[in-house]
Amino acid sequence: MFVVWKRPDGYHDATPADFRVAEVGTNARIWLHKGDHQSYPFRISGGWQESDATQRLNELVNLLGKSQDEWAASLTKSFHHSMTDDPRAFLADQLKWLGDLKSHLKGDTWEVEIMDQVIAEVCNQLTGLEKKFISAASKV
Repeated sequence: MFVVWKRPDGYHDATPADFRVAEVGTNARIWLHKGDHQSYPFRISGGWQESDATQRLNELVNLLGKSQDEWAASLTKSFHHSMTDDPRAFLADQLKWLGDLKSHLKGDTWEVEIMDQVIAEVCNQLTGLEKKFISAASKV
């Protein structure tokens, strides 16, 4: 399994207006497509569930630059569509999965560095909203 970055140049004949830029860490930015949150900016290949995994990763990455309320709402929706009954276990699974992905990044040195920073930032966001997510996921 590999995680690769689909760079914005030439993506679906998109123009710069089709993207928004998100700050990642302290020294990087990533272009995120305004409409395609399921298949852009990364692709996971080589696994039997590559399409689902790609969508799962991109849904999280496209939350960068969004409010904690949007993060919590998206994560709660994913949790309620999962097979997990415990929000803490769900969040731990998300973080473990993201950590595992970091050892499967493929591309040029700078691409791998940016992908690593993006995944680290997603992990930081998930960790930072643990209480808010658990509270939101428990209300049903």
